[in-house]
Amino acid sequence: MDFAELKNLENLTAKELEQFKQVCSLLLARTFVFRTVYNPDKGRINNPDYSFLLNHQSTVRAYLSLLDWDLHFDNYNGYFYVVNTDEANRLMLNQKQTAILLALRLIYEENMDRVGLEHDVLCTVRDLLDKVVTDYAILPAKPNMKDVKQALTLLEQHGILQRTEGKYTQNSCKFAILPTILTAVSSERLEAAVAMLQKEEKEGKEEEDDEEAEEDSAG
Repeated sequence: MDFAELKNLENLTAKELEQFKQVCSLLLARTFVFRTVYNPDKGRINNPDYSFLLNHQSTVRAYLSLLDWDLHFDNYNGYFYVVNTDEANRLMLNQKQTAILLALRLIYEENMDRVGLEHDVLCTVRDLLDKVVTDYAILPAKPNMKDVKQALTLLEQHGILQRTEGKYTQNSCKFAILPTILTAVSSERLEAAVAMLQKEEKEGKEEEDDEEAEEDSAG
């Protein structure tokens, strides 16, 4: 721990100190801070919180370490993120949310050679649902739109997605899959998670078939 860095807080103006608090709170609440953010009227614009972090990352890192958080910087993809040293920031997802996250990760990997300037991949809800059921066969049937909205909203709140047009309950809704998904789901975890989810779905279907066969025999 570099306590000398914390002394830099004394040199911040009142306005800078407020932004320091804001940036730290944002990192702890949403994990990621991006180089740019999407504005419906202006498209992508530079993020002042990211610029502040660039100039004060050593001080922010020292402060967060007191709270058992490590600050990381992905310069290539343009974002900062935090990881709890005790892994206390694990986001718990249900089966459908997990399946949607994995499908998004696979879509991102499929399109890595065509990423945009911000290293994001554009997608629609329709594309996602086609992938999760047909191409990747992670789920046996399309989840209802209420579950889709809940999953995508949750992932947007945690900096994995950014909606650009429409609503998550619409097939035509457009959103960007952000490069943070590479941090959220590594290649190793992706393969293992997809295999496990597909196995659970297969076992669940076999159990249902067995129960139906028993009912037919009894009848």
